[in-house]
Amino acid sequence: MHSGIEPHWVADLRMQHVSERPESHWVRAPGRVNLIGEHTDYTNGYVLPTAISLEIRGVISPRTDTMISVMSLNISEKESFWIGEGADEKSLGWGKYVRGVIIKLSEAGLSLHKGFDLTLSSTLPIAAGLSSSAALEAAVGLSAAEINGLRIDRETLASICRRAENDYVGVGCGIMDQLIVCKGRSSYAMMLDCRSVEVQFVSIPADLAIVVCDTGSNRDLATSNYNRRVRECEQALAVLGGVWKGVNSLRDVSIDMLNSSRMDLGAVLYRRCRHIVGENARVLALVEALNTNDKAKICGLMAASHKSLRDDYEV
Repeated sequence: MHSGIEPHWVADLRMQHVSERPESHWVRAPGRVNLIGEHTDYTNGYVLPTAISLEIRGVISPRTDTMISVMSLNISEKESFWIGEGADEKSLGWGKYVRGVIIKLSEAGLSLHKGFDLTLSSTLPIAAGLSSSAALEAAVGLSAAEINGLRIDRETLASICRRAENDYVGVGCGIMDQLIVCKGRSSYAMMLDCRSVEVQFVSIPADLAIVVCDTGSNRDLATSNYNRRVRECEQALAVLGGVWKGVNSLRDVSIDMLNSSRMDLGAVLYRRCRHIVGENARVLALVEALNTNDKAKICGLMAASHKSLRDDYEV
């Protein structure tokens, strides 16, 4: 959230601002890619995402009443409601994220007494796996906090946004997307311990570039097999927790423990766990490889991660 020196896009967005009231702030929230650590966040593992230059941008006008009105210029749709309203089953798909964040802010004991008009434009493609939803959540949360004079640390905001997505959109995601959107730094990856929520920023060597390729396949977590994978991990944990003492998440499982329990798990759950266990180890190894700029090791780890995603996790 900003109110100081404006980037060049603010003037253009101000011209399109859907409000009769003068704007007071502008906001931006980046998308992200996860370099490695795929599907380990909701099993309390390690992940290594980085923020990217594509982002959601907005200008905000405070209101004198308690209405919140959010306009998306990209799709020419508006979501409007009063603070204190419950979730609306008739809300637009993206509107559920907006309402969910406002509801969860209130449930967290944060007093919202002033509404606002927010006009959003995005350079992030929708449903491309770049966390456009987490960026939307963060932009709305930051706007509500600033207009209402609230001071929320970025970890708390990320947690509130995650709960909105879990409860009102129906995606059982972990904290990774929201935290990297809220705390990302340019030219750094963020190694996140999803159990302790501790972060370590890892410098990306200057002679390496991150290239993101669009497969052209839309991604909708709420209707994909994402939630099915979450349930499979929960089922595997129930099995392993009954065999091995001290196993409270798949993060606690070693490859030897996993191989010893292969028959108990069955073929499908064993493969899911083999990906999770191996992926956690690859995250830690990639952090080391980035710190030493070991390109051969980086290459091998990235290839192994994608092979595991294809064969064991069937993404």
